[in-house]
Amino acid sequence: MPPVITVNHLSKYYQDIKAVDDISFTVNKGDVYGFLGQNGAGKSTTIRMLLTLIQPTAGTIEIFGMDIRKHREEILRQVGAVIERPDLYKYLSALENLRLFAKLSGLKLSDTQLMLQLERVDLHQRAHSKVHTFSQGMKQRLGIAVALVHDPQLVILDEPTNGLDPQGIADIRQLIVELSREHGKTVLVSSHLLNEIELTATRMIIINKGKKMAEGALKEMFDPSKMLIELRVANPDHTLQQLQQSVWKSLLVQQEANLFTIRMNETDIPRLIADLVSMGVAINSLQPRHSLEAYFLSLTTSNQHVDHPAN
Repeated sequence: MPPVITVNHLSKYYQDIKAVDDISFTVNKGDVYGFLGQNGAGKSTTIRMLLTLIQPTAGTIEIFGMDIRKHREEILRQVGAVIERPDLYKYLSALENLRLFAKLSGLKLSDTQLMLQLERVDLHQRAHSKVHTFSQGMKQRLGIAVALVHDPQLVILDEPTNGLDPQGIADIRQLIVELSREHGKTVLVSSHLLNEIELTATRMIIINKGKKMAEGALKEMFDPSKMLIELRVANPDHTLQQLQQSVWKSLLVQQEANLFTIRMNETDIPRLIADLVSMGVAINSLQPRHSLEAYFLSLTTSNQHVDHPAN
């Protein structure tokens, strides 16, 4: 089965500015594919090329195994997208918006079918409320319902949690996961919020200044033997003395007051905790720091390029 999206050597130049610079990646069926990069990294430019809103300077795009240049209409009939904030009719209700967008897509859907779409994004109880009364999170969910109205195979979401409060972010995160696991959609979601990609994506690409820095499955992108553990204690002098006399001495990276940083394999964490307790160390907290953020910063500050095998 071919990948849902295959991008080869894609570039977009604006005179001397290389917005996207020779990137290649694949999105497999059923992926929640994270498109991660800082603001201005080239994420939105790439997505606009995927949706044929702008033309690439060089490179090729295939979606569902078809060249986007030759089969544009056929491809886009199976794609739903929300680019930044969704365009909605504020003085129409949620149901009326869906009804209108379905008609614009050439679909004849009953209100019962449209209500099922609203239920999918947890807006069925506000179906008859005017959109101008919605929170930004509710507008985002309605925008996703509009993108899903024609039951696309591929869903593309560009910064879907921008401007949302914590509850709105959690709602969108849950919806993205459900689209993949429960409804069989392939989802490409771009974000500069590292934690959101870490919590939702199965595979991802990291881009920086238009270039691909890494691509692969999340579980393959972190070396568990190099996890950084932050240990905060109530008795730092005693802790330092005990660590320097133990097998953990060589793994101690630094100490700042009552905070110790230890580089170790994640499988050794239970043994570390047991040893600390036996040493009489008063542990206030212990948590890993080797997260997507650490990995992302290591790539974007050192300009490394890493490819990981696809699943």
